[in-house]
Amino acid sequence: MFSSDRKLTVFVVICCIILALLGYGWKHRTIIPYVTVPLEKVTTPFAYGASRVLDGVHTGITVIDNAIAATKKIEALEADNAQLQQRATDYDERVAENIRLRQLLNFRTTHPQFDMVPAMVMTRDIGTWTNTFTIDRGEAEGIAVNMAVVVPGGVVGFVSDVYEHSARVQTMLDPRTAIGVIVQRPESRVASVIKGNGNHPDEPRLVDVARDGDVLDGDALITSGYGGIYPKGLLVGHVVRIENDAEGFVKNAIVQPSANFRNIEEVFVILRSREGDPVKPALEPKLVPQTQRDQVQGVKGAMSQ
Repeated sequence: MFSSDRKLTVFVVICCIILALLGYGWKHRTIIPYVTVPLEKVTTPFAYGASRVLDGVHTGITVIDNAIAATKKIEALEADNAQLQQRATDYDERVAENIRLRQLLNFRTTHPQFDMVPAMVMTRDIGTWTNTFTIDRGEAEGIAVNMAVVVPGGVVGFVSDVYEHSARVQTMLDPRTAIGVIVQRPESRVASVIKGNGNHPDEPRLVDVARDGDVLDGDALITSGYGGIYPKGLLVGHVVRIENDAEGFVKNAIVQPSANFRNIEEVFVILRSREGDPVKPALEPKLVPQTQRDQVQGVKGAMSQ
């Protein structure tokens, strides 16, 4: 037991002496070249390899850090870009809404004779034999059946069904709809009816116009006021082309609606019109003097009796 401890102690002392000599030699390597040169030759490859490994590790860590930083920067830029795009979209939507609302306000201002309620379009039902949409105003807001629905561009249709807080609007493109109109041109003033066209929903027709009726391409058509639904004078559309009936007695015309039905989002419902009937002058009855012809006819009548 004593011998083993002694050997261990001697080994530790020898190792310490060797390490001390190596440290002294390395510290004074320029003074003791015969010791340091061989030592440098032995340790240089290991030192070079360790340095390369450490440089590689440092470079790898730097690359990883740069990649992580670049990824975070890209993600931040993408988030900022998405936020800017959303802001641009919101801005464009606000601009479009502002333009629409300004048009509605101008329409209301220029038509003070109408009491109107603005409404938003909620749903659409467009098919071959139907063309309607639902608005967010109903009986509680004063809406009733057969009220005219318009936009700044012109006539849209009329209220066909009413619920408490919503209503259904049947547009002029619906084949079941008929609107009494007259040609606005002073030389014409031809009266007829515009009906929806089921075969071509975007092309309502001015129907049953007399063959010699004065209707020309480009004529503006306004409501005639007949029927009690649409007040007189509202723009409905323009004549696109004339089509003669197969039998040749009447002619029809294809009409381009003045309202753009593809992008209707807000409408006006006309509750009532404050435009009174034209003032009729009071006429007093006057006796017309009897003419010579009346006297002759009177004599002939007496003689025949």
